[in-house]
This record gives sequence, structure tokens and C-alpha cells, in this order.
Amino acid sequence: MLFEIVSTTVFGAIAIKAYTSKKGLSNDSGKIQRIMSLSGLNVKDGEDTHTTQLIKKKQYYWGWEYRYRIPLGRSFDDYASKLRVLEDGLNNRRKRITFADLKSLQLDANIIDNLRTLWKTKLTERKEIELAYDGLLIVRVYDKALPTQINWNDALLKSNTWSVPIGFTRNGETIRHDFDKDKHLIIAGATGFGKSAILKLITTMLIEQQPENVELSLIDLKGGSAFHRFRNCKQVKYYSRDPKSAMDVLTKVQNDMQKSFEHVVDSGFEDVKEAKIKKRHFIIIDEAADLSDDKDVMEIITDIARRGRSAGYYLIFCTQYPTAQVIPSQTKRNIIARLCYVVDTDTASRVVLDECGADKLPDIPGRGIYKNNVKRYTVQSPFISNQTIQQIIEPHIVKEESSHEKEDSDEARRTDSITFETL
Repeated sequence: MLFEIVSTTVFGAIAIKAYTSKKGLSNDSGKIQRIMSLSGLNVKDGEDTHTTQLIKKKQYYWGWEYRYRIPLGRSFDDYASKLRVLEDGLNNRRKRITFADLKSLQLDANIIDNLRTLWKTKLTERKEIELAYDGLLIVRVYDKALPTQINWNDALLKSNTWSVPIGFTRNGETIRHDFDKDKHLIIAGATGFGKSAILKLITTMLIEQQPENVELSLIDLKGGSAFHRFRNCKQVKYYSRDPKSAMDVLTKVQNDMQKSFEHVVDSGFEDVKEAKIKKRHFIIIDEAADLSDDKDVMEIITDIARRGRSAGYYLIFCTQYPTAQVIPSQTKRNIIARLCYVVDTDTASRVVLDECGADKLPDIPGRGIYKNNVKRYTVQSPFISNQTIQQIIEPHIVKEESSHEKEDSDEARRTDSITFETL
């Protein structure tokens, strides 16, 4: 009898709390506004104080979305710089139990211990916040944190497409980068946080999804550590692992690109997609900072970014030192899509994304911000092991060659970078 009374009372109290939360009677909007006020985001105008005003709130299966009108004199960057303050304040001694949590409990003699365990679990959970701006400040509060690692699986493959997975959002959406829409991609971030991992994943998926149509120029300026396993794949036309040979590779790529460009344009087409040309050539540069002092090399890279889209030459430009010198403005203007992992400064984030945010990311490998001309997403990039990569690319590897044999045979094996074959 005592057990029934205790369990009924406890469940009744928790159910009332969960019901009010589910019906939208309890949310974080007031707490968010108070945190904003205490963190100095209000604006004084004489005797008046202008605050962030809640315009709309909506509950989703993943959490809440709040829309605020920000006061004159404030910008989105002001709020983005306070992201960690908002997140920490919102998670201050948070305790929340939902109907879904209660359903998972067994109504037996261990109910009290089970409730204590659930309570402790809830104390260690953290909400995560994402900010955006479309004329109103958008604050999305996610009930569950984004996983710290998401493993690659076969379902991510999309045969006969130029689309590759960049990452997963907090609400479970898979974000893909389609190179036939956004031709080029800049990838940046501090060492150890996912750049080389995503480059290997992209390379693997391009080979597996388009084995007969993809050609690759791999420039690995970290001594070949990232791309060495790919160098003897039949899809790899040019390979370099030092700045000197990188110049030779890029010169050859530019000459090939010019031939393709002239063919497409002289045939009356805007790009290879309109011309129904199947082939695509990807120039993937890992650690582009090592080329930044060479003016001639950077001019070629800028030319590829400018004219490559029409010719079917797509650039993936990666660096752990995102500065204005490493990523020149002329190159950036021609590369709309950006993926940035953790960087150490607000300035570095702005160089890559044209806004702050990457400097506020948690120190989690694979956690990044992907931005194109449509939207901005916080993602966790999928991780693929070297063993899995080797299994996938094994059927595409030709016989081992020395580096000199590789360079000599490339020209003989493939004289033209793009085969002008129509569907």
C-alpha cells in the first residue's frame, strides 16, 4: 500500500510537470531573455532601455524555436558572440522529465531507484543552442545534444550523383553537398578536428559513386599522409605531396581545363552539365597554406575557382590556417560553399564563413558549420575508418608504381582530362 501511494504521488507530480511542458506552458523563452539582459545585450537610449523582444515561439519534436526582434544598435554577431553564455545559462541546474521518460520506467518495486537514476541522468543532460538570423533573431533550443561521433554507413552512398554527405544536423537531417550545384568547396579548421577525415570521405565517395566519370588531382601538402592510399586508384590522374610538384600538377590541370572550357563554350553551352558531359575533374588540395606564398600557384587556383565550374573542374580547397592570404578574396568570391570546423579566433571564422561562429564550436572532432548560398547548418560530419576506405577503393586500385613511373604513365594512360561523351 505504501509503495502504491508513494509511486502514485511521485508520478502524479512528474506527470503534471511533463504535461505543462508538452502543451507549451513551460519553455525557456523567459530565461533566454533574462540571460540576454544580464549579459549586456540590452541597449540604453537616454532613459529608455531597449530589450530583445520575443515575437514567436514554436515547439518541434527536437525542441523549441524562438524568434526575437533585436534592438537597434545590436547585430546578429553580438548575439552569436554570447552563444556559450546562453547555452551555459540555459543548462544551469536543468531538471526536466517528459512523458517519454516516464513510459520507459517499469512500475515495480524498484520504481524509486529508477526515478533517482532518471533524475541524475537529467541533471547531466545538456540542451544545445543554434542561432540564425533572417530579419529576426532565431534561437533554436535542442533537447538532446548532437552526437559526438556518427559513423559512415552504406546508406550514405548515392550512385551516379555528385552529392556527398557533409554531416548530420541536431534534428537528424543529412546535409549533402552537391558539386553539380555548388561546384567548389572551402574546408577549414584547426588541426585534428576533421579536415583530413572529411577529405578522405569525399574522395572515397566520389570514387565509389562515379567510378567511370570522376578524375582526381590530389595535392597533399602534409607529406602524403591523407591521400597516399588513393594515389594508385585509376581515377587519380595527378598526384603531388610537395609544393614544387604541386605547381606542375596545377599547371597541367589548368591546361586540361582550358581545353574543356573551350570545347564547352565553343559548342554553345554554359557548362558541362548543360552539354551533358559525364566527366568531372576534382582538384583536392590539403593544406593550401603551403602554397600561399607562390603568386603563380595562387593565380592558377583562382582561375580554377573562376572558370572551372563551366569546364567541369571542381576545387576542394582545404587549410588549417584560414587567413586572408591563404584564402584570397578572389578565390572566396567564386566559392559559395564553406565547411568550417573549430578555429581559434573570431577572425579565422570570418575569413571562412564571413561570420563568427566556428570559434564558438565545442572541441569535438567532426563538429562544424556548413554554409552555402541558401542556409547555414551546424553539423557532425560522418566518420569513415581507414580500413573501410581501403575496402571500398580496393577494386579501383591499379598495380603499384613508383612516383616517377606514376608521373610518366599518367600522360600515356589519359591524354585528355575530360572525355566529351554525351548521353
